[in-house]
Amino acid sequence: MNKKLALFLALILTSLLVYAAGEPLQYEKKHVGLFKRSELVQHDFAYHKNGTLWMRVTNFSMIGDDAYRERTPSGDWPGGSGNSYLYRGSLWLTGTRNEVRSTSTTEDKEYTPLALVQMETLQDGLVEHSWTKFTDGIKVNDTHIPIGLEITQHAYSYGLSFADDFILFRYYLKNVGVDTTGDGVADDLSTLHDVHFTFRMDGDVSKLTTWEAEADFVNRDDLAMCLTGGWDELELFPYMEYQLDQDSTAWPYINQFVGDSTLTIMFDGDNRGYDSEVDTSLVDQSTLSGAYQYANPKDDFANPNPRGVFQTPGVLAMQMIHTDPYMSPKSYTTSFIGQDFSGDAAQWSNAIGKTTFDKLFKLPPFLGGGVNEGDYRAITTFGPVDSLAYGDSIEVVFAIGVGADPDRAGIYSFIRLLEDMEVAKTLVAENYEVDQTEIPALAQLNIGAVLDANNVFQGVNINWDPSASMSHPNFTGYILAKFKERTVAGLPIYDTLSVLSKSEVEAELASTGDSYITVFDEDVQFGYDYTYSLIVTGYSDKYFNMELATSDYITATGKSLVNTLDEILVVPNPYRASAPWNNATPSSSSQWKDRLFFINLPEDAVIRIFTLDGDFVKKIQPSDFRGLENLPETNNATAEWDLVSRSNREVAPGVYLYHVSSSLGDKTGKFIILK
Repeated sequence: MNKKLALFLALILTSLLVYAAGEPLQYEKKHVGLFKRSELVQHDFAYHKNGTLWMRVTNFSMIGDDAYRERTPSGDWPGGSGNSYLYRGSLWLTGTRNEVRSTSTTEDKEYTPLALVQMETLQDGLVEHSWTKFTDGIKVNDTHIPIGLEITQHAYSYGLSFADDFILFRYYLKNVGVDTTGDGVADDLSTLHDVHFTFRMDGDVSKLTTWEAEADFVNRDDLAMCLTGGWDELELFPYMEYQLDQDSTAWPYINQFVGDSTLTIMFDGDNRGYDSEVDTSLVDQSTLSGAYQYANPKDDFANPNPRGVFQTPGVLAMQMIHTDPYMSPKSYTTSFIGQDFSGDAAQWSNAIGKTTFDKLFKLPPFLGGGVNEGDYRAITTFGPVDSLAYGDSIEVVFAIGVGADPDRAGIYSFIRLLEDMEVAKTLVAENYEVDQTEIPALAQLNIGAVLDANNVFQGVNINWDPSASMSHPNFTGYILAKFKERTVAGLPIYDTLSVLSKSEVEAELASTGDSYITVFDEDVQFGYDYTYSLIVTGYSDKYFNMELATSDYITATGKSLVNTLDEILVVPNPYRASAPWNNATPSSSSQWKDRLFFINLPEDAVIRIFTLDGDFVKKIQPSDFRGLENLPETNNATAEWDLVSRSNREVAPGVYLYHVSSSLGDKTGKFIILK
């Protein structure tokens, strides 16, 4: 191919439609140069979902997913809930080559993928690692001047309680030169000067899928802060001021952490211009938060609902952890919806080129001032690196996390965030690996059914050997909990059965003379499946509070051979798409795996299912076959149904009739499907 033809060659990249606030962000045709066509790949993305924070990573520089409809995880906390904290995380990179300054940004669509997103697990599945590569070195329009950087992106997420609320991002920004002739070969190998790294964080804290995307209580109180000297501004929020007045230990504890401009924060504060979305006078006053909200019904800090549950308790943050060469914090600025900076000149003059740090409050509220309410974007710039020679790289490492105390929110979520960020720094310092010697050993959970002389289920016996856990210096205790159902978001609904500190475990072993801890649970319903989780708790100076769980389940299915139809049950009934054997983490790409069971059936039973109108839906029979992993134990007195009709279609929600015919007689009943 000759040079002239190469100058006019256009490569149509895969169009990926994502939605910015108010307008779609689309990827266009790109003019190829520096990298040959054979080296380019399609737009790609993957998901980190092994922790409590779920996130999309891409090979075109965007972190998160700014689509309003069918959005994939984008700073979702807790993972699987659809409760998103990050609208879009963006890279802005600036450099000067041959005295010409240029900025490449996610918003201006100036990055081109060079590799698909690769995923792997490390440390026996504890760590999830993704890798990809993209470049700003391809001219994408007539006005953009490529800097000539190749960007390698790594991301690490952790499936451990003390490290599951953040994801670490590591970038290598390499000077690969610029192709000035259009032949696909870099010929300008000059040094880059004044290289800046800017991260733009647009958090909608938080847009539940059931809320209008542009509702005032969603967008108009996404407050942003970059600290320059301590935590004093937190006291300017009435709710957090109230918490600090109530808890004399909180302020000394939070001041142990460094509050500086390496940390950018977004959270759901109170917009004084709008009342709370709910009548908080209905909140239960027995809780600390409830008492405050009752006295301050217009304060919607963290969006409390009428039951006193905070819908958005978390604090979203970007923490810069490491740069090499060192890039100091240079500036922090904010913009609002409708006030975004587009184009190199505006981005430089309004953000990157500044040397000041915007304050959240212009004046304290008691002096008649207050926060500028708005749908914030937080833009933090680091650098510059004076020079970057051809072939050299800059390493940048930061964490994106959500710290959350779901019960109290406010200052306690900030404390959780700061602990999370300290753990993130520790993991980076230790080459992204978890020090497993810090973690107390799990205990083997043993559960068994207790039956009476008539083979009737009486309860569940749970026991475990605590010796391995107790021998670890960081062990602090146990929590035994159970759940029999999940929320529609897939989160377990727990009942706590027992909480034992280390000293209480020692005392119980001494009093019983046994080597095992035993708990009997009689609060069970015949025909249901129960999962028991034993949580080992610990504390270390490195990882703070730790919780690690081991689980097992048991089904109170009753007799395997029956001689009556009286005890036939449909389990669960009603079916809420939340049986424990269903997919625990549903998403748009991973739906529920529906199963319900007919139990205590005669072996020759035939079950026919009908709508209330009498339409025949499906015929099933008892079977020992289980079509999914982790289903409860079944037997020849059990029939399972996947909620698919005889015409191979998923059945609609509603009330259904069933008829059982067998050698023991016939029985008719009803069950309900809710989705």
